[in-house]
Amino acid sequence: MFSDCPVVYAVGESYQIFFYVRKDAYARIQIGDAVFDDAVCGNLRSKPGLRQITVPQKALDDAGGYTLALERIGPRKCYRTAQKGVAERTFPFRPVPKSGPVRAVMVGDAHGDLDETIAAANAGKPFDCLIVNGDISESVDEASFALTHNLAASLSGGALPVVYARGNHENRGAAAELLPAFVPTRDGQTYYTFRLGPLWGIVLDCGEDKPDDHPEYGGSARFHAFRRAETAYLQSVIAHADTEFDAPGVTHRVCIVHADFPRVQEPPFDIEHDLYQSWCDLLSAMRIEVIAAAHLHRCQILPPGDKDLRLTVPCPLVVGTEKTGDYVGGTLFTFAETGVAAQFILSTGEAKPPVIL
Repeated sequence: MFSDCPVVYAVGESYQIFFYVRKDAYARIQIGDAVFDDAVCGNLRSKPGLRQITVPQKALDDAGGYTLALERIGPRKCYRTAQKGVAERTFPFRPVPKSGPVRAVMVGDAHGDLDETIAAANAGKPFDCLIVNGDISESVDEASFALTHNLAASLSGGALPVVYARGNHENRGAAAELLPAFVPTRDGQTYYTFRLGPLWGIVLDCGEDKPDDHPEYGGSARFHAFRRAETAYLQSVIAHADTEFDAPGVTHRVCIVHADFPRVQEPPFDIEHDLYQSWCDLLSAMRIEVIAAAHLHRCQILPPGDKDLRLTVPCPLVVGTEKTGDYVGGTLFTFAETGVAAQFILSTGEAKPPVIL
């Protein structure tokens, strides 16, 4: 079941606010005097399900809160649908500090285990924003997507910004093609940039981790073409550097991606060497300070030139989620004037000593 708490995802210079509606209702979000309707081509949506409304980031940051209003309706008719009254709920919102430092907790690789994943993130409190780095569940059906929403809702309370990166296991199952309706996207794509205070970031999506023709995928994978389009997007970001990673006020730059693609990989996982090297070169042009990955199920920091890297990277690769039989781990990143630090945090409540990157 989906949580009733909204999740505020950061995409570009906007927030995409996701919330669940259980009965037929119109929805809107009010920020100060501005009202943002849940409409498509002029028609208000009314069916139950997960909805999302995009709002300007600056408006919500300045207001420090928002009101979600649901207007119950009777059966939707061609004429004179009955309106049954409005229920409202107001949520505080705490934007990322404009001048830093920024504390960002990253979790992922839950594979259905929300309790332990939440416990790991709580070991990094207080934090300013949350990074959900994929493989929260497989895409068996639409109910599977509740796990990602509920994880983000539980840890953010609808009051903190969240960044989402798709994992390879979200590509598995009958509902995989429906995922973009349940997570933040840029024009329907699961790769995008974001800005949170002094922190600028780019979310990449490697798709699956083996060749498209691998029998495991049953003919469903077309990720090579997806990655080529993503490469073109990376190039376009560099072409607009002055409004992206070189925009006024940006002091830190991060790449978030589920797959630890720069690492040495054994067959059949040793895919896209040249394409992924081009990504590393483009990230270097963006002056990325850390690549924050997951996927490996163990926490590890690999500096440029490490023997376990197959690619030339511009910065440390932090594989920052862990899953064992005893605990789940995540990472607390601190972006400060003195630099970037990574601290591994565990569901046992333990926090490892921070490492300056």
